[in-house]
Amino acid sequence: MEQKFVSNIKLLRKEFNVSQPQLAKETGLANSEISYWENGERTPNARVIIILSRYFQVTTDYLLKVNEDNTSVYRSDDYCADMTLLNKRLKDLRIKNKLSQSELAKNVNISQPAINYWELGKRTPNANAVITLANYFGVTTDYLLGESD
Repeated sequence: MEQKFVSNIKLLRKEFNVSQPQLAKETGLANSEISYWENGERTPNARVIIILSRYFQVTTDYLLKVNEDNTSVYRSDDYCADMTLLNKRLKDLRIKNKLSQSELAKNVNISQPAINYWELGKRTPNANAVITLANYFGVTTDYLLGESD
């Protein structure tokens, strides 16, 4: 995922003719973080994925290169990411599939405390975890992150 994200974020910045400092200023993200992501040194979390998908007006699936379709259903100047839908949808999907947090953790190779924190909204999963969970439940990352129904 990281290499795909790196190439996509650079490509989108070039398409939009936006520098790293300008992107940082317009989204409220740190310029140093953008540099880390583009150099593949760090992985952004789910909140950042939403902010960037809204800024570039693409789906989170496209941004993460899960899906090549870049059609966005979300158009807004509001780059603030509300993570409450992620928390709710993760828990709802787990319950719908009749899984305990421990069972889900084992099935996706993620710790049970991490899943608990995500469901409670105390922490935010990184992009790799979002992709893993979306694939496991057979939903898009856009759905899981609350960007589509």
